Amino acid sequence: MTEKSSHSHENRLYAKLADQIQEYIRESVYRANEKLPSVRTLAKTHNVSISTAVAAYNHLEDKGVIFARPKSGYFVKQAEQRNVRAPRIGQESTLPAEVSSMQRVMEIMRDSSDPSFVNFGAAVPSPDLPVIRQLKKIFAQKVRSEPFLGIGYDSPKGNNPLRRQLARRAVDAGVHVSPEEIVITPGCQGGIGLCLRILTKPGDIIAVESPCYYGLLQLIEALGLKAVEIPSDAETGISIEALQMALEQWPIKAVLTIPCFNNPVGALMPERNKKRLADLVEQHGIPLIEDDIYGDLCYSDTRPKAVKSYDTEGNVLLCSSVSKTLEPQLGVGWVLPGRYQDQIEYELFLTSVTSFRLPQLAVAELLAHGGYDRHLRYAREVYRQRRDHLTELVAEHFPKGTKMSQPKGGFVAWIQLPGAISSTKLYIQAREQGVLIAPGEIFSSNPKKFPHSIRISYACAWTPQREEAIKLVGELARSSNGA
Repeated sequence: MTEKSSHSHENRLYAKLADQIQEYIRESVYRANEKLPSVRTLAKTHNVSISTAVAAYNHLEDKGVIFARPKSGYFVKQAEQRNVRAPRIGQESTLPAEVSSMQRVMEIMRDSSDPSFVNFGAAVPSPDLPVIRQLKKIFAQKVRSEPFLGIGYDSPKGNNPLRRQLARRAVDAGVHVSPEEIVITPGCQGGIGLCLRILTKPGDIIAVESPCYYGLLQLIEALGLKAVEIPSDAETGISIEALQMALEQWPIKAVLTIPCFNNPVGALMPERNKKRLADLVEQHGIPLIEDDIYGDLCYSDTRPKAVKSYDTEGNVLLCSSVSKTLEPQLGVGWVLPGRYQDQIEYELFLTSVTSFRLPQLAVAELLAHGGYDRHLRYAREVYRQRRDHLTELVAEHFPKGTKMSQPKGGFVAWIQLPGAISSTKLYIQAREQGVLIAPGEIFSSNPKKFPHSIRISYACAWTPQREEAIKLVGELARSSNGA
């Protein structure tokens, strides 16, 4: 056999093998997100070479039928993940506007504390992860060793061991800071509030991505600020081009964004866009408040960089916390204020806003001894699997034409409903039957901007009750759509 004919034979073999695997997938021999045989097993089973087996898998991966996970092998890709993507969510930047009363948000927050509801509306981490038990153990040990430890506050900047650990971890996000450049705050929201207070005054304009996390809109409302909403993409986040136009048109005082796994969409800004964003705000002399609360919850092995990693002038104020990775009630957050450090420390002193000492020590110990990293490895895989299962449920039970974002981290997804389905009406109907979702109206200063979208939090385990609840939401949507 000549070299040319041998090559042609090899091509036919891998193509035939790929077709056979795809047929197995169509016949549900291998189901969505199920692991496929290893390359070696595939080669042995079908009596082909290793290179032919690899070529077959590569061919199916190129076609979007399967996907690879580092060090884990090949898996079947969900059909809807292959063919359906959420479109660009926003259209054009809005005019600067005051944020209206967030009454619906308060209703959802009140209901979220009611255990009789099946809750997909609140973006809180799963309470069933092993790290919660570990934290309780650390707390108990600290209290036994120093009974009065939990009563006092720490230094104004925060606990020194915690700041040392955070400085070490910042390197993973491409940020190099000393412990002295970190200020501990009462959660991420508390840190963002500090930043807004030192950078703005009532009536000032803030640029935010659209849709925007309602907690940030609440802050803007409370401080008497105006929001100009910048359109975002379901995969790549805030539009740099639209932001540039807004900066040229309006006297914007600061930009506020969540580049890594944005809430409510789950978008991850590409690295090139992060650099463009850092350069853009620097050129305009405008500070950027970066909410990095979901950055550690990436599904890949490599944590994405923060926009602050591209900041050369201290123009980016990075805010984060353990509220999404561990437990919201810990109340431990931090700010890397850059050139605004003195103002942040002074504002913290004036408002007497600080965090209790015991939670800071507990988080510092978890970070120092590897417990946090072990937790992240576990949590990332758990949340990825729960996202995949939500995708399956939405594909099976929601109306045809429904589109769902596919976050690569975090635990919230944005779902666009087809036709004239009202997300507010769907929220009300689901609530009446004991299920909470987050309607699109709460993610904009204009409650009519996202009338057909909802946000779903998929952090908690998929119990039969939660599966039935999502099916119910899908059935209500179908009936609203006349399906």
